[in-house]
Amino acid sequence: MTNNPIILLIIRRLFYYSLILLFTEACNSQTDKAFDSPYSTFVTHQTAIDEGNTDIIWNTYSKSYQNQQVRSTWRRKWEEMDPSKRKALLRREITKEQVINSRIAYLLLDSTTLTNDRESPFVYFINELGNWKITTHLDSSFHNSLEQAIESGDYKLPDQQ
Repeated sequence: MTNNPIILLIIRRLFYYSLILLFTEACNSQTDKAFDSPYSTFVTHQTAIDEGNTDIIWNTYSKSYQNQQVRSTWRRKWEEMDPSKRKALLRREITKEQVINSRIAYLLLDSTTLTNDRESPFVYFINELGNWKITTHLDSSFHNSLEQAIESGDYKLPDQQ
């Protein structure tokens, strides 16, 4: 093998570029897995609540949900949230994951893990560019997709089964 400094420099740079690409891909695959399913998004959301990471919490929400909020106000409310309320959110447990179709899904939470009887046991999800994001029952995209799923027979409401 030659000791040509130019060849050694090229080999060294290729090696470092390969390491950077490998590291970047590993980070991307971990991020992608955070939103692979409604369950994984919920776990990502819960972990972010536990760690107090409002940026990740925000990223678990759909664009529709985000557009209904003023981010600075939303962030301030999260940061000022009573620790007991955060603990209550972390106690929620999933009893059922229902992927209705490639566009929408929901999680049914165990009612005994909710803070009160008025709290909805459902967490709704919409698929945005291959990532499952938390949305609200007020999301028109979710409702339109649900109506289409019912019309096409992909989903039946509990009282229709």
